[in-house]
Amino acid sequence: MKPPNRPTSSPGILPERLPRRAFLLRAGLGLMCGLGLGQDARQRVWGQSGRAGDAPLPYLSLTVIAQVPTPEAPPTRLTTTDLTLYDAGVEQVIESIEPDPSAATIVFLADNSATFQVEVGDMEQKARSLIRELFTGDRLMLVGYAKAPEILCDLTDDAAQLIAGAKLFRKSSTPRLYDALLAVTEDVFRPATTVSKRVIVLLSDGYDEGSQTSFEAALAALQSADVVVYALQAQDRTYGAPRAKRLGPKPAEALRLLTEGTGGRSFKLDEAQAAAVLTDEVRRRWFRLRYNPQAVNSTTARRLFLVAANDQMVLRAKKTQPPSSTILK
Repeated sequence: MKPPNRPTSSPGILPERLPRRAFLLRAGLGLMCGLGLGQDARQRVWGQSGRAGDAPLPYLSLTVIAQVPTPEAPPTRLTTTDLTLYDAGVEQVIESIEPDPSAATIVFLADNSATFQVEVGDMEQKARSLIRELFTGDRLMLVGYAKAPEILCDLTDDAAQLIAGAKLFRKSSTPRLYDALLAVTEDVFRPATTVSKRVIVLLSDGYDEGSQTSFEAALAALQSADVVVYALQAQDRTYGAPRAKRLGPKPAEALRLLTEGTGGRSFKLDEAQAAAVLTDEVRRRWFRLRYNPQAVNSTTARRLFLVAANDQMVLRAKKTQPPSSTILK
C-alpha cells in the first residue's frame, strides 16, 4: 500500500448521504478515474456469453475460489482434471483454469442502522483489520448504509485515508440492505469492466427493512456482475422471528444465500482471522475458469454446480449463471 497521505474526510464532518445517482457519480466515476480507464474502456461490455445482440461469444469466464483452513496453507494449484463443472445440469468441457494474480477492488459495506447490534467502535475495528491485510494494488472503499448508502472513504489504496474513513461510521434509521447491495453493484462494479476481482465484505446480520429492491434482484445483480460477497455475520436482531415472504428471507438465511450464491463465505463476527483468511483467498486462491457452454439456453438463468475431484478440496463458485445479456466480463 502507498505511504500515508491526507485523509478524505475530517472526523468532525459527517459523511454525505447519497441518493443512488449521486452514489454513481462519487463511487462509479471515482473507481474509473482511479483505474485510469479511457472513454472506450468505460463502455458497458456484455462479456462472457455475448454482446448485447444476437452474436454470443464462444467462451464464458467463471471465478473459482479454493478454500483452505488458514492462510498458512500451501499454495493452491488447479488443473482442468481437478474439477467438473455442470451448467444447467449438463457437464461442460473446461477449456482452462488459471490463477488470477490481479489486484482486487473491495467494498467494505457496513450496516449503520439504529438497531444493528454492533457498535460503531467495533465497525471501525473490523474495517481497520481489513485495511491491515490489503495486498499491494488492492483498492478499498468504505460504505455505511441505513436508508441510503454513504461513502465514508472513496476507493483508494491509501491507508491514511481509509483509517480516517473508518472513524465515520454512525448509526441511524433502518437498514435497506438490498438497495445498498444493488447500488454498490451497479454503480461501483458494473462500470469497472477491466477489474476481474470484485469483492463486497458485508458487515451485517442480514436484516433488511424497506428496500425497494427485492432480495432476488439484489442477488441476480451480484451474480451478473461477478461480485463475490463475504459476510462478517452479526447477531440476528430478530432472533429468527417469522418474516413475510414478500420481505425476503430471514436475516441469517439471506446472508447464507448471498455468500453461497456468489461463491463467497461467512465468518462469525468474533472470528479473529477473518480478514487474513479473506484477503489470502482473494490474493492467492482465486482462479479464472473458461468453458464453452454446450446444450444450454444462454437467454435464461441457469444453475451451476462445481465438483472437486478430490473430496478433501473445497471449491466455490457462484450458483447461478445469469442470462447472457446481463453478464459483465
